[in-house]
Amino acid sequence: MDRLIALEILLKYKQEKSYLNLTINSYFQKYELSRSQKDFITRVVYGTVQNQIYLEYVLKPHLKTRVKSYEKMLLLMSLYQHLMMDAIPDYAIINEAVNLAKKKKGIRTSQFINAVLKQAFLNQPSLEELSKEERLSIETSHPLWMVKMLCKQYAYSTTKKICQANNEPPLKCARVNTLLTSQDELLKDELWQKGKLAKDALYYQGGNIAYTKEFQEGLVTIQDESSQLVAPYLSPKPGDYVLDMCAAPGSKTTHLAALMHNQGKIDAYDLYEHKIPLIQQQLTRLQVSIVDVKAYDSTKLIELYPPLTFDKILLDAPCSGLGVLARKPEIKYHESNAMDEIIRIQQKLLENAYPLLKNGGNIVYSTCTINKKENEKQIQAFIKRHPDMKVIKEQTILPFEYHSDGFYMCLLEKE
Repeated sequence: MDRLIALEILLKYKQEKSYLNLTINSYFQKYELSRSQKDFITRVVYGTVQNQIYLEYVLKPHLKTRVKSYEKMLLLMSLYQHLMMDAIPDYAIINEAVNLAKKKKGIRTSQFINAVLKQAFLNQPSLEELSKEERLSIETSHPLWMVKMLCKQYAYSTTKKICQANNEPPLKCARVNTLLTSQDELLKDELWQKGKLAKDALYYQGGNIAYTKEFQEGLVTIQDESSQLVAPYLSPKPGDYVLDMCAAPGSKTTHLAALMHNQGKIDAYDLYEHKIPLIQQQLTRLQVSIVDVKAYDSTKLIELYPPLTFDKILLDAPCSGLGVLARKPEIKYHESNAMDEIIRIQQKLLENAYPLLKNGGNIVYSTCTINKKENEKQIQAFIKRHPDMKVIKEQTILPFEYHSDGFYMCLLEKE
């Protein structure tokens, strides 16, 4: 049952390009599963996608012809269990794969799966003749273009640490909702531990944070620790009029409100109508009352407001997501040219933020990527167009530094 569900999730991801986390959650709601079953399915699904380039490299010499998606995913997930889940004996992995193939595709397919897995388990190709960048690409399952780009921006030794960190399981992190409780209060429960980077961060040692009473009562919200640094970068004060240009899922919006002690006003926008109820649910759960949330294209916000409207603006821009690959490994396999369009959108968003900001006001520009073209270089180009904007401080957090998401944030001030 566990392997069948894992295989169905992987096929859905392959054929529909679905988001892994959403697909996994939908299956967990559909079936009655134990904690250990959920853990196994999650590990196999994420592990297979996370290590896909390496698994395909190992598998390739044993495939004489192209295989269909079902057989390919069954082979890859079985190979993942063999290479990276030591507790499972090889005979059990092969038997389960053969049975799945027989039920779905018949005896000939099951014989094919059996033969390929036995060969692949015994014989694995060498990486020695490859360049160090090619070897890193395959060993850590990052596309070669991405490895080369990061090496150019950060050097090989740092890129290696980034790629390795992206394959480690992310920590379960939450932010204390200071409108309702304090960090000290929550630390009385041993399952919560203090964060090491952000002031109100907590790490959870139990299961899913969303199922805790603290989450359901609005005392905490799920948010990675590096992401929790963004709202304090803007440091809004009670009574400020703040614009949040790209608000979903609402983590930073609600953090801004907490820093403002729920006093003042935040206008929050997101491009997608279906995300608005998700933000509103967050606002209700965390008892935030100063946010007006709407669906609108923030590259056209100058049509809605007169110049010099806002005291402070948060632009947590859409990005390539190269800082969150530990949580969303499927992002690794996006086409490299997708970034070109994203960079143009970021520029349009900055150009809308500029006239709406009061003189003496602040913009925080942030992304969950570590690509300098979307970060430092985007800001340099913006300042060149608007010399009255000054960088007050900026910071890049790389995934391996704190076992957190990779993030960039920059505080700008208008003279």
